[in-house]
Amino acid sequence: MALFFYEKEKKLPILRELAVNFDTGQPVLENNGRFRQVEGLEAVRVWIWRALQRDNMRFVWSAHTESYGNQFYLLAGRPLPEAESRLIAMVREALLVCPYITGVERFSFQRDGAALKAAFTVRTVYGQMTAESEARI
Repeated sequence: MALFFYEKEKKLPILRELAVNFDTGQPVLENNGRFRQVEGLEAVRVWIWRALQRDNMRFVWSAHTESYGNQFYLLAGRPLPEAESRLIAMVREALLVCPYITGVERFSFQRDGAALKAAFTVRTVYGQMTAESEARI
């Protein structure tokens, strides 16, 4: 997990993260048994994926700062229009703490039973990407 302590005047170092299998959540190993490392845009993708996991609630894990994670559990029981609006705010709040992320925009939603799925565009210092998140409502 990357921690972000920097001065605005200084150039950000290249972001590096351990590669993750997004289907299983497990780290990716090289053939030699070492953990694969990714950097740049792919590292931001890993950081986003981890921050938006439903079980990555803010304030729970002492290994992270209190600004890391999300509070999607607060959406349970909310009506759909309110849940969509709050999910936008929560995703932005969760992601914009990362200095490598400069914006989160273009949200679209899909309801799947008790799940509200959001797709959106993330602007980073390395370029743009699409990302997804899901919350129980």
